Amino acid sequence: MAFVRVPGNPEPEGAEELWLEGRGGVKLRALFAPAIGAPRGSVILFTGRTEFVEKYFEVVGELQRRGFAVFTMDWRGQGLSGREQANALKGHLATFDDPVADLYAALRMYGDRLPKPHIVLAHSMGGCIALRAMQTNRIAADGAVFSAPMWGIANVKGFAEDFTRFMTGAGLGGMFAPGVETKWTKQSFKKNALTHDQERYARAQGLVAENAGLALAGPTLGWVTAALDAIDTFHQPGALNHLRMPIMVMSAGEEALVDNSSHAEIATLLPNARHIMIDGARHEILMETDNLRAQAWAAFDAIADAVAPRAGATAPAQQTGA
Repeated sequence: MAFVRVPGNPEPEGAEELWLEGRGGVKLRALFAPAIGAPRGSVILFTGRTEFVEKYFEVVGELQRRGFAVFTMDWRGQGLSGREQANALKGHLATFDDPVADLYAALRMYGDRLPKPHIVLAHSMGGCIALRAMQTNRIAADGAVFSAPMWGIANVKGFAEDFTRFMTGAGLGGMFAPGVETKWTKQSFKKNALTHDQERYARAQGLVAENAGLALAGPTLGWVTAALDAIDTFHQPGALNHLRMPIMVMSAGEEALVDNSSHAEIATLLPNARHIMIDGARHEILMETDNLRAQAWAAFDAIADAVAPRAGATAPAQQTGA
């Protein structure tokens, strides 16, 4: 099986499509791309809900040119990895510890290709998976950058949270959550809450149109409950105290999908984290217009230069605090 191709989205140089088997026999797809030039280290890229490796080809190439090898996965239940629901359009996870375990298995299989130090770059749902993996020591990261991490879900509080947990506990976790899309259709750029960049938005939509196997609709009640359970673990006393590597947390100024207040809150629980706002950005900061992406890359480079200095450079002093 080859990468899905659309015009204007070239494969990263030397990229390989890799496969492995996760818990329960679920087939999982991953991507490895080597550094261009002398390697500075590796980036483990955690993508968001509904996303897939091809959507990040541009980002992977930018990381390669910075001297990093890159590893990323299609999480179980999305992309071209195996689905656990009969209706493949349902975004479902029984527990966020499943993708954490999948990543751990993948890194045991392919980790010898990834030179150290290792930097986490995680977006949205991937930010929840990544922090859970770091919290449980399933990944050893030397630094981390979080883009609009899903450490809180907009509008899922109070009665909505209680209802979701009740329905999942009653065995109805496989149902679509109320009010979500149950089919995938091309969405109007004018109505999107993801990015101001029309070309990048159209490219992502075009990839799904090219291969319907990439399509995903809304999340299930079980997925929402699993997300809430994972987020709850971050707030347990001392749960994040051991994560002393430098961490950057980026929030989107025009966020509509995740709870921005959670970013500042979690950042204060991390011993060496800095929290910044990308004013004017929508949720997909890494898929935004070039001027907004430049701010995100500057934030990434601050962490990268601290833990993986460029040849001939000296690591800058690390900043502590949110």
